[in-house]
Amino acid sequence: MRNLVWVLMLLALAAPTGRALAWGATGHRLISSLAASILPDEIPAFLRNPDMAWQIGELGREADRSKGSGTEYDGEHSPAHYINFGDDRLVAGGPRLMALPRTRQEYDTTLRERGTTQYVYGYLPYAIVDGWQLLRKDFGYWRVDLIGERSGATAEDRAWFARDRTLRELLIERDLGYWSHFIADGSQPMHVSVHYNGWGPFANPGGYSQAPLHGWFEGDFVRQNIQPQDVMAKVTGYWDCGCPIERRTALYLEATLATTEPFYALETQGGFKGDALAGRTFAAERLAAAVSELRDMIVDAWRASLDSEVGFPPVKVRDVEAGKALPIEELKGLD
Repeated sequence: MRNLVWVLMLLALAAPTGRALAWGATGHRLISSLAASILPDEIPAFLRNPDMAWQIGELGREADRSKGSGTEYDGEHSPAHYINFGDDRLVAGGPRLMALPRTRQEYDTTLRERGTTQYVYGYLPYAIVDGWQLLRKDFGYWRVDLIGERSGATAEDRAWFARDRTLRELLIERDLGYWSHFIADGSQPMHVSVHYNGWGPFANPGGYSQAPLHGWFEGDFVRQNIQPQDVMAKVTGYWDCGCPIERRTALYLEATLATTEPFYALETQGGFKGDALAGRTFAAERLAAAVSELRDMIVDAWRASLDSEVGFPPVKVRDVEAGKALPIEELKGLD
């Protein structure tokens, strides 16, 4: 709890005074830092301190801050921030939300058969799964390094493991912080829908707005109306999905997609005007959904890392934990 209090203070000091960008500097900072501040005790201690939570909050913005790096970079990475599902829960009338192809390559192949690509419709679910798998591997290496640092056969071996652990902690911070951006994007209704900036050229029986609402909602509205405590009040307890990360990701995005029409209905009803109580509640719930999901996915990655493999040739982390192996040469690399 003390970590959370410190993070709330840091967030207040870091609140931007200018126009926000994306789920906003405000929104992304809130989601990533708050999730990091409520990690349970089972997560390695180096990740559970206020300064680390602040750093992860800043890294949570990085996928937006890196935009504009160049044509190749932007063309490859920008579609990672979204996926445009239709109201039928299909992508371009093809892949279904709850049954997406196993890999991005298969997904793109399916879309190309329908005359479009992943670069048009986005590939956010794959960005989330990709980052989670990397974090799981990072945690696996960290587990082994910690054991080697304590139990290496020689002082030289122990020193090598210690240095590798220090490096791995830097990688974990960066990989986790950068990846957290995409879990955050996944809680914003317009990041998962064809109605991504106004209702668009679709059947519109509700008479929903055609105005460009995307940037205004996730940027200015959040910056002007949402405080960290508003979000924390709506964060839920850990949920053990008991399912693969692909399934967990799909369930998360399905829940977000279900809030797309309610968002437009609320805007039509004036819920974001006046005292904006209904709009503030909606935004806080969406931000809190990302905080809860990010924390849960981090916990899942940590637990799953026990069943990962590290080094080359690969060694099972469980075997290292059980004292059956201590793979220093495999971690250094047996070419």
